[in-house]
Amino acid sequence: MKLTLSCKALLLTCIFYLVSGAAQAHHSFSMFDRETEMAFTGTVVRWAFNNPHAWLYINVEGENGEVVEWGFEGGAPPSLIRNGITGRTFQPGDEVTVMFSPLVDGRPGGAMCWIQLEDDSYVTPADGGCGTRDPESRGRWEKWLEQGISSSKDPLAIR
Repeated sequence: MKLTLSCKALLLTCIFYLVSGAAQAHHSFSMFDRETEMAFTGTVVRWAFNNPHAWLYINVEGENGEVVEWGFEGGAPPSLIRNGITGRTFQPGDEVTVMFSPLVDGRPGGAMCWIQLEDDSYVTPADGGCGTRDPESRGRWEKWLEQGISSSKDPLAIR
């Protein structure tokens, strides 16, 4: 079958649009402050185990007693499943501690790094970075949390 020049141009244009749309669908992580680590303990509101990335929403009580819902982006479900994390890993009402890189615009959210569950075990629902590859991260954060430190930028947080 021989394609005409206009048919070839149309085919190439369609392929270009399909490929460029897929490339734009996946975002960068520039919305997160990757130089800052934070950790909060809160109560699970919702676990959205869906594509392209899972999201965990928790209620966190602030120093003034106000409860704020925080949202944390995790990895894609196929990679989470390989790490033993499923759509049932987090249930509403569970108390968890989330270590994360915050959103750069200051909204209550960030990129999940690791999560400590009620039974003191840890899961890592992240794509990487943000302390997930640092073997000292959990131990450092356990000490910091005991001292009431919730940010790696706190002057008392010594690495």
